[in-house]
Amino acid sequence: MNASRSVPSLAMLRAFDAFGRAGGIRKAAQMLEVDHAVVSRHLAALEAFVGTALVDRSGGIRGLTSDGAEYHRRISAAFQEISNATLMLRKRHDQQLLIWCSPGFAYHWLSPRLSSFAAQDEEIAFELRPMDYGPDFAINEADGDIRYVRHTAAMAEPPGCRWLKLATPLVYPVASPTFAESIAGRLREARDLLGMRLLHEESDTEWRLWFESQGLTLPPSPIAGPRFWHAHVMLDAAKSGQGIALANDFLVRNDLLSGQLVALKPSDAAFGPASIGSYHFTARSDRWHNDTLARFRNWLIREAGRA
Repeated sequence: MNASRSVPSLAMLRAFDAFGRAGGIRKAAQMLEVDHAVVSRHLAALEAFVGTALVDRSGGIRGLTSDGAEYHRRISAAFQEISNATLMLRKRHDQQLLIWCSPGFAYHWLSPRLSSFAAQDEEIAFELRPMDYGPDFAINEADGDIRYVRHTAAMAEPPGCRWLKLATPLVYPVASPTFAESIAGRLREARDLLGMRLLHEESDTEWRLWFESQGLTLPPSPIAGPRFWHAHVMLDAAKSGQGIALANDFLVRNDLLSGQLVALKPSDAAFGPASIGSYHFTARSDRWHNDTLARFRNWLIREAGRA
């Protein structure tokens, strides 16, 4: 026999199961959020399919026949097994967390702190994937994403997603102690930096925005200096004395504390740090309140607040 012809439709079975549990057609319809006539049609169709009466229509209150009661017992057990199997898979998936992140933030800030999250939630299988670009949430490429967004960029939230602002750190120039000593006395104002070796990520946008925050309007020609494409590579170049980089506390706090980098500050405070962007956390709206993702997000908010 064709297997598909030996099994009633799911709609028939759901209506019958709801009827057996609710004890009436209207209550079953409310449970399924459908019209009561739909439940009646599915019950009649199921009885025609199995070839016997399942609903006792002889009294004023409809119940199950003896065949119906036995059939309902087995159908309910089957639905419960389906539910248990589904919950098992969802629980297994809920204990896995894939987070994408901009490489610099992942390398300098997030990765060194993950041990505290692991200690808090040992059962979660965590995967961190540093990427230059954000994930495609439409195909569940990641559970969450952490990215730096400049204030000048149009923040277009991906369809079906939510985001929150983790932090808006101040940005300032840094260099190795040796390099800083080599330019001592020559750095009096922000404009003086234009004559020095400036290090960039993929473009001069960060420096251009920082100079604008200091009241300087620059010509459209590119700002000179090598490009390293990743913040951690650029900062490694700065630590080795190759030039001056722009950074924030999330990226260089440990390097400042260890003395590998110093923040450049003129003696007369002619320039200072500036706010040019924020770190954002983004996730799918339908996953936003997922327990595992929420635990990570709340941990992330606490850690960013401490920073």
